[in-house]
Amino acid sequence: MPEVEQPECYTDSPLTNTDDDCLNRSAFITQIKQVILTLPNNSCVTIGVHGPWGYGKTSVLNLLCTSLESCDAVIVRQFSPWRLTDDESLFRGFVSLLAEAIGASLSTRLEIVKSKASGLIKCFRWLTKIISFFFPQANTLDDLLSQLEKVAKDGKSCGLEELRSRITEHLRNAKTRTVVMIDDIDRLDKHETQTLFRLIKACADFPNICYVMFFDETAVAKGLGEQFGGGDEAAGRAFLEKIVQIPLQLPPVAREDLRSLCFKHVDLALSSSKVELSREQVNDFITSFDSGASIRLQTPRAAKRYGNCLLFAFPMLVGEVNPVDLLLIESLRIFFPEIYSIVSSNQDDFSGVSDRVLTHSEEMPCSKLLLDNALDGLTIDERESVKRLLKYIFPRLAGIYGNMLYGQDSVLAWTKEKRICAPTYCSRYFSYSISLADIPDSELTILVDSAADKDTEAVQEWLRKNITNTKAKRVIEKLRIIETSISEIPAEIIALSLAKFGRLLPNPQSMFHFADPPSQAAILISHLLRRIADRTVRISVARQIVGVADPIWFGAECFRWLYTTDKPEGQDKNTLSAAEHADLRKTLVERIKVYAEDGAPLFDIGCQQEDSLLYEWRRAEGREAVQSHLIRVFSSDTSQVAKFLQTQAPMSHTFGQALPHVGEFGLEQLNSIDSIIDVDVLADFVRRSCPGDFANPKFYHEDSTPLEQRLAEQFIVAYNQRQAKASQTKSEAD
Repeated sequence: MPEVEQPECYTDSPLTNTDDDCLNRSAFITQIKQVILTLPNNSCVTIGVHGPWGYGKTSVLNLLCTSLESCDAVIVRQFSPWRLTDDESLFRGFVSLLAEAIGASLSTRLEIVKSKASGLIKCFRWLTKIISFFFPQANTLDDLLSQLEKVAKDGKSCGLEELRSRITEHLRNAKTRTVVMIDDIDRLDKHETQTLFRLIKACADFPNICYVMFFDETAVAKGLGEQFGGGDEAAGRAFLEKIVQIPLQLPPVAREDLRSLCFKHVDLALSSSKVELSREQVNDFITSFDSGASIRLQTPRAAKRYGNCLLFAFPMLVGEVNPVDLLLIESLRIFFPEIYSIVSSNQDDFSGVSDRVLTHSEEMPCSKLLLDNALDGLTIDERESVKRLLKYIFPRLAGIYGNMLYGQDSVLAWTKEKRICAPTYCSRYFSYSISLADIPDSELTILVDSAADKDTEAVQEWLRKNITNTKAKRVIEKLRIIETSISEIPAEIIALSLAKFGRLLPNPQSMFHFADPPSQAAILISHLLRRIADRTVRISVARQIVGVADPIWFGAECFRWLYTTDKPEGQDKNTLSAAEHADLRKTLVERIKVYAEDGAPLFDIGCQQEDSLLYEWRRAEGREAVQSHLIRVFSSDTSQVAKFLQTQAPMSHTFGQALPHVGEFGLEQLNSIDSIIDVDVLADFVRRSCPGDFANPKFYHEDSTPLEQRLAEQFIVAYNQRQAKASQTKSEAD
């Protein structure tokens, strides 16, 4: 996965520059400034700017500060009461701020002298302590200095009323007005809020002071109401009316301005990850966002939080998911967290398509049951908005909240588009990672690019690394998804390289081995060869594949999928023509015969596909050649007879068991075997080489019966039935 440079935009920083004001609040800020500048001399006023959390109050504060700081008649200071929770420290911190603002000292000369004396005495006491280790008589001097230090310390303090009197005098004589900005009051706890407002009330008559306080009126009123008046929110509001002379409501952001701010953050997230949306993708996102998540886009903070989540998610998933779906599922997470939680915890019920249509059934789809309670808690408009959003993200829901139904063929299209509704991609959107059993799409890009550069060694190393573990099946699946987009040269190199590594592919025992990695890899190779337009080159590459495929049975599997149907209307599904395929069989059979001469029996109970070699040989040269080979094998090693029967028996699956097992041997299997060896000949080998009661063979056996005995007796039962039927047919003919 390519590394993406991380932008520095994760903080919830308020605006500090008027050029960044995209919410059009400059007129509001200018008017507050004008009110402050035209206040009467020596007056004191408190302005309250109210707005809910995330509405941009701090940004307005910063922009107002910037605007006022350009005025010579105004001094601006911000007061933070966060760490000053007791009344005296809060008051002292506040008046010290005012004194610093106008350049005044609140200490008398005597207090300054005493303060300095205290510091000097403290330093000198350290010296006397060190001396006392060597000269014990110094303790007397240290005691004296200790007493002087205490006197000096006591002399530094003055009463609160005296302090208030001093600051009032300085403010009255000041030639400027001090504007005190106080933010985030609604984030204080109840005690801190009550303490702060007692302070403001006590200082309400300071001359040439203007307090501008930013807070959520409802939250603060509730905190004040418990201390003042009747103890409820109404009492708190009544108290605020006594403190705040100019209450202002932060103007709501125009819907279009808030939307533009939100999309600005979306653009930042996309550009920082170097993601470019097509015009169609842009339209899909805007349409779905506007009709879905935007109903809960109500504050600038919500827009910023959404943008920050995208800045977090995109670098981890760029190129690995559908960007529109990522934008929309993150909007669900930010604006409808209660719905997101349900979807995240039940991904299988939302991705993919339903196995059966439940629209006219009494059974309720699980996804609807999961969502109903959460949707009931929303307003009607919110409910309809989130349904529209969900139906786009998860089309499966269109059959529940609409009349559109999707079949399994849609899943392939969604998978190609890396959509969240594709089961193999869904988990990525919630885990922000690629499953250990999956493979990043970026890795496939590396493979195809290496093949396009004709770097066969790199291609083979890539395959060796990725098809020998649990990822093999997923690798083949994903290559099959993009097979039609791979050009001729990389298609040829990948097909040839993959054929050489068939032995590395996991090959489990299963009932439907065509869905396992070897068969799927063979199908992939066949389809990659279709990308080669020149028929001569295509046939040449196919011959190379059959000649080098390892093991040889994988070559037979590849050969099998090069021609799949005789139907005239299905010829475009064949990679080779019937004549080309028949001619290629000769190359395969020559390999098979060499393999047989080396002592291979051409069947293996550990590999379901091995016996296909016998049947391909028979198709090319007839039964006699194959039968001669099998007779040699059975004659030289009689234990091979029981193994042969096991390879010819069907695989069966019992409910409750994860793995298939060897099923019952019947007439169908007997007739199939007869095409490669005369069953009369084989019956003789079975009777002489296998365990069993062949005079009275049974078809059904106890579970404890050895597999070799069960299959041998079942073979004889089927053989006897065949013989009896043949005799009856002959008698009827006579």
